[in-house]
Amino acid sequence: MSEARKTLLEHRTALAKNSDAYMFEVTENQIDRLVRTLVNPLKRANYRVTPKRNFELLKKIILLVFKTQDFRPFFHVEGTQLPLCWNRPSDWDKNYIKYEWGHLHSSNQRSISDLRIDDITNLGLYSARCNQHIQSSMDIEELMVYGGILAQRISNVLLNRRILFVSEEWKDLYSQLKQTGKK
Repeated sequence: MSEARKTLLEHRTALAKNSDAYMFEVTENQIDRLVRTLVNPLKRANYRVTPKRNFELLKKIILLVFKTQDFRPFFHVEGTQLPLCWNRPSDWDKNYIKYEWGHLHSSNQRSISDLRIDDITNLGLYSARCNQHIQSSMDIEELMVYGGILAQRISNVLLNRRILFVSEEWKDLYSQLKQTGKK
């Protein structure tokens, strides 16, 4: 007998009760899925990466990008009883966020030949709800019109990213990524 599918309210309640809901996928035992999902956009940007050959490099990059987001989904805001970031309905049985890669500058507003759209500097870790319902094919700057806590969150994450991207640690990792054989 199959278990009945959870409702959104049940899913959000389960996320709220799990103190590891935002960190589960970046733990040592789980980060391999995020590494594998990062490979496809990087390949579209013409980097020659594989999960096996470049695992440690991609893991370090993921952790640094995630740190700029305060180890939360890109659009995560505090101050609500239940989380405003959640998974797609097929993953409502999970009591943790199943991250997906989102584009800060939307792939739907760019030419298909714009390889920079899939560069790591244009990617962030989103919950499905954040990617599909909040950003919804808009460029990150377009979301600032919402104002309030969402605009503040976006500003904070973008500032953290600017600081990261000029750091020596990032420059070293980005250089290693480029050396994977970008065409």
